[in-house]
Amino acid sequence: MWLAVVSLGLIVPSAARADEELDYGLETHRLASIEISGNVTFKTGELKNLLRIQEATWSRPLHIPRYQPHLVSTQVRLLKAFYRNRGFHQVKAQLDSITTVVDEGDVLHISIVEGPRTFIRKVEFEGNEPLAPDRLRAVMSLIEGEPAPADLNAFGGDIYALLTLYRNETFIEARVEPEISIVPYEDESGYAEDVVYRIVPGRPHRVRTVTLRGNAFTHDNIIERELSIEAGQPLHWNQVEESRQNLLNTSLFRDVTISPVLVDSTSGDTDLVVKVIERKPAFYEFGAGVGSLERVRVLAAWGHHNLFGTARRLEVRARGSWNLEDVIGYSPGFDEGQINYRTDLRYVNPRLRDSRYSFDWEFYMKRETRGESGINMFGYGSNLGTSWLASPRVRNTVFLGYKVTDPEVHPLAPQDLIDRFEEVNPGSDEVRSINWAIFVDHRNDIFQPTAGMYSVGTLQLGGGFLGGDFSFFKWTAAWHNYRPVFLGGTVAIRFKVGGTRPYGKSLDRGADGVPYDDRFFAGGASTVRGYAHNSLGPQITDPDELDDLNFSSDVLLPDNPARGGNYLMLTNVEWRLPLPLLRGLNLASVLFFEGGNVWESISDVRMLGFRLTSKPGDPTDPGSTKVWDYRYSYGTGLRLDTPVGPVRVDVGFPLKRVNYLSDTRNYQDPSAVWHFSLGYPF
Repeated sequence: MWLAVVSLGLIVPSAARADEELDYGLETHRLASIEISGNVTFKTGELKNLLRIQEATWSRPLHIPRYQPHLVSTQVRLLKAFYRNRGFHQVKAQLDSITTVVDEGDVLHISIVEGPRTFIRKVEFEGNEPLAPDRLRAVMSLIEGEPAPADLNAFGGDIYALLTLYRNETFIEARVEPEISIVPYEDESGYAEDVVYRIVPGRPHRVRTVTLRGNAFTHDNIIERELSIEAGQPLHWNQVEESRQNLLNTSLFRDVTISPVLVDSTSGDTDLVVKVIERKPAFYEFGAGVGSLERVRVLAAWGHHNLFGTARRLEVRARGSWNLEDVIGYSPGFDEGQINYRTDLRYVNPRLRDSRYSFDWEFYMKRETRGESGINMFGYGSNLGTSWLASPRVRNTVFLGYKVTDPEVHPLAPQDLIDRFEEVNPGSDEVRSINWAIFVDHRNDIFQPTAGMYSVGTLQLGGGFLGGDFSFFKWTAAWHNYRPVFLGGTVAIRFKVGGTRPYGKSLDRGADGVPYDDRFFAGGASTVRGYAHNSLGPQITDPDELDDLNFSSDVLLPDNPARGGNYLMLTNVEWRLPLPLLRGLNLASVLFFEGGNVWESISDVRMLGFRLTSKPGDPTDPGSTKVWDYRYSYGTGLRLDTPVGPVRVDVGFPLKRVNYLSDTRNYQDPSAVWHFSLGYPF
C-alpha cells in the first residue's frame, strides 16, 4: 500500500505537467480596453475594428471580452499590414505594454509610427494592344496619385478588373502581371511607386459549339433562347455571364454553369458547355382547418412551372368553407350555413413566340358572406396582358381588366333588409379597364432591402370605349429609398402620390363616378399606422349611400366607413434597427414617423392641413383637426424574421385626432392603434 501511495505521488505531478503543456497558448485574460497611440491618418475606431480582439460594446452589454496573450502579436501585424497596403511602407507597430486594472481586466497599449507615405507616381502598360491605356485605367482603382500598396497581392482587384475587360473583348486567355518599383524623391522626403503591367492578351476567341447538358425535361430551344451566345460568334465573356443570369431568372433551374472546353489557343476556337440542374416543375398543396366563422375550411392548389418542357406555367387554386357568420344579430345553426369559395386559374407563357413579351392570363370566381350587412357577394373577373423587361432593372406590365360584382340578400336576412335591398336595387356592377405599370428596381435585395431605390408608376383607364358601368382615369407614383445607417440597421423612406377622376358618362356623378374599391384609402398597417385601417379622409354619413355601398361594393365595409378619396399622398420614414440582445431569436425592432391622407377634391388639399399637430374638438372649431388635415403618426414595433418575411407587431400614436360628429356618428380617433401583419409595409 505504501508503494502504491508513493507511485500515485509520482504519477499525479506528472499528469499536471502534461495538462499545462496542453493548455499552453489557450489561457485567456479578461480585456478592459485597447489603447492605440501615434495614429494620425486613420481614426482609432477604424483601427480597432480591424482587430479580432474586441472591447466591450453597447450592443453586447452582457458580454465580457477576453483575449489570448499569444494572439496579440498577430493583431499588431494586422495593423501593420493595413498601413503598408495604404502607402505607409516604413510603418512601425508594436505592443508597448500590458497593464491590469483591478476588477476590469488588461489594457493593451499599442503604439504606431506611421512614417512617410508612398503614392503611385506612374502606371504604365506593356503589350496592352488592342485596348488603349485610358480604357484600362477606367476600370482600375490603383492609379496615379493613389496610396501605393507595399504588397503585390493588393493589386489583385485591378488585375481581376483588367482580365475581365480583356475576357469581355474575346481575349479569354489574357494574362496580366504587375511589377512595382520604389523610387526615392530627389529631396529625400519620401518615396514614390511606379507600376508596370505586362499584358499578354493572346488570340481573340470565337464560339465553335455550344453543348447543353442536364436538361432532362426542359426542351433545348427553351435554354437556347435565353443564351446571348451562339456558334460562330465572337466569345464575349460578359455575354456568357448574361446568359447564365437569364437562365437562372427563368426559375426553371437551381444552378447553371457555362464553361469553356477544348480551347484552341492557335485558332481561337472554343467549345462551350451549358450545364443546368433543373428544379422540380410540379407542385401540389392541400390544407384543412376549422374556425369560429368558417367552421370547415378546405384549401387545395396544383401547379406546373414547366408545362411539357416549354417553361409555360399553369396554377389552379381553390378555397372553400362552410360559413356560419352571424347575420345582423342572428346566429345560424350549422345546417343554416353558407358555402363561400374562391377559385383562381392562372396561365403564363414567359416568352410569347420566343419574344421578350410574356402572355399572362388569370381568372377568378368567388362568393363570400357578409353577415354584418346581410349580403352574399358573388363576383368574377379576368386579367389578360403581358410584361417585359425594358432593361435588367426596369419591368413593364400592361393588361386588360374585367370585373363583375353581383350582390344578393342573405337567406337569413331580416325582412326589412330584404325590402331595403329591393328598394335600392343595386344590381351588378361591371368595370372594364386597361392598366399599365412600370417598376424600376435598384434594391440590393427584393425581399429584405438594405440599400438602393425602388420606383413604381401606374396608369389605369376604366370605361370609355371599353364599356362597363364606370368611366374613370387613375394614376399613382411611388418612390422608395433604402440606406444603411452607422448606428446599425436600415432607414427606409417612401413617398407616394396618386389621383383619380371620372370622365365621360360618369362625370356627372362627381367623386362617386369612381368605383368604391378603385378609390384611394389611407390609415393602417401599410400606410399611416397611427390610425385604423382605411379610416382617413372623407366619411360616409348618408345612410342611403352606406346601404348602396354595402349592397354593391366588392369591399367589405364596416359601419360608417371612410368613403375613400380621389387624391392620395403618403410620406413614410422607418428605421429598421437590430436588437443585439435578441439577435439569436431573429427579433428586430423599428421606429417610424409617417403621414398621409386622401381627399375627395384637389381643392381640399390646404396648407393649413399640413400643420404638425392639432387637437380633436368640435368640427366647427377652426383650431380642431379636420378630416382634410394631413395626418401624422409615430410609433415603434417588433419584427420576427421568418423564411416568408417578417412577422410584425406595430403600435402607432396619432399626432392629429379627429372628432367625428354627425347625425349617425359620434366617434374620436383612438390615442393608440395596434397592428399585426406579415411583410414589410413598403
